[in-house]
Amino acid sequence: MIDYNKLIADIWSEGGQAYLVGGWVRDMLLKRPSEDIDIEVIGLKRKTLEKILGRYGRYYRCGKAYEIYILAHNIEISYIEEKIELKEAARRRDFTINALYYSPKEDRVYDYFNGKKDIEGKKIRYVDKGRFLEDPIRVIRAAELAARLEFNLDTDLEELIGENNHLLKGEATERIVEEFIKIYMLSAKPSKAFEIMDKTGTLSVVLPRLIGLKGVMQDEIYHPEGDVYTHILLMLDVLPREKRSMEVFWGIIYHDMGKADTWPNFKGHASRSKEIFLNEGREFLKDKKLMKNVSELIEYHEEPLNLLIEGADKIKVRKLAVKVDIEKLLDLYTCDVVGRGRVDNEEELATVKLIKHIYEEVKDELSPIIMGRDLIEWGIKNKRSYSEILKTIYEAQLEEKFKDKAGAKAFFLGKLEA
Repeated sequence: MIDYNKLIADIWSEGGQAYLVGGWVRDMLLKRPSEDIDIEVIGLKRKTLEKILGRYGRYYRCGKAYEIYILAHNIEISYIEEKIELKEAARRRDFTINALYYSPKEDRVYDYFNGKKDIEGKKIRYVDKGRFLEDPIRVIRAAELAARLEFNLDTDLEELIGENNHLLKGEATERIVEEFIKIYMLSAKPSKAFEIMDKTGTLSVVLPRLIGLKGVMQDEIYHPEGDVYTHILLMLDVLPREKRSMEVFWGIIYHDMGKADTWPNFKGHASRSKEIFLNEGREFLKDKKLMKNVSELIEYHEEPLNLLIEGADKIKVRKLAVKVDIEKLLDLYTCDVVGRGRVDNEEELATVKLIKHIYEEVKDELSPIIMGRDLIEWGIKNKRSYSEILKTIYEAQLEEKFKDKAGAKAFFLGKLEA
């Protein structure tokens, strides 16, 4: 582990200034554990800084508007090459609670913009209006930080965001997604961030179709919470942080998007939701595997309910498990069930446990018993038909029509004779 206090001392010894800053200082004052170390370096030549960093290990530079260095896995170093007053450096930061500087050698917190007072009042305020708008992604970060810390936005900040949401239209979607990741993975109640983004108008810019689900009412017996929009926000808070994933997050956001187009009976809404996700998700997600996994969750999100109605058994669970990540699907279904405002969810949650139990029994039985080389050994010469033959045999395997290669061969030859 890198001794960041020694790193700071080395920077001072070379003529620069270095302070612990931002989240580290904020969390120290909140008496919260902080895994990430934020350092700001001022008034040091780049070559000198990089020479110092090189003594501590590998590092890399990232960011355009606001360049930072990443050292090890948890040290983030913001850098101002010119010599400026500390107060002016603090003015460049986003929120007052992040504009606090701590000097280890003086054991002193520098607070030029009443950040300590805002921490005590649990308030998010911008430092400088003009500087704040230099990075439009801050309008989302305000909601993320408020949800994570369970703070509230200052009225002036709400108004500033409301007047400038349009600036987000020019931002890279990757940066927007990074904020969504932090919202879902770090906040106790991610819905709070979405409520703030709704109130300030940010949500109508970044996820307009989600806003379109307001007023799309559902069956009041099964969905007493009301419209689809409310349902989705409730779902965001269901899983504990350690069980959350990006697959489930995007599954929550998009699984019922098709309900606006299939109201009032919602017939085929899963297929429509998948279609919408595949069209829009490409704007957010560049990872093709993640796109595929999320689209499968959306497509099959009603299957646990069907298993509740029809009864779950090994054959049905095997067939479902080869189509979709069943563990993530059950996480999504749990959110779907608990996030609907009903008190009595025992039957649905019991079904989740049952499916999990069955899956544990069958998950090692999902690999195909028969491969192409087996068809060659059987003397099947038409290789063009291999794909269809293997598909037929695998489906029979999932249905327990045989248990080994001998049984598979007998099954296939029997089909030929029939």
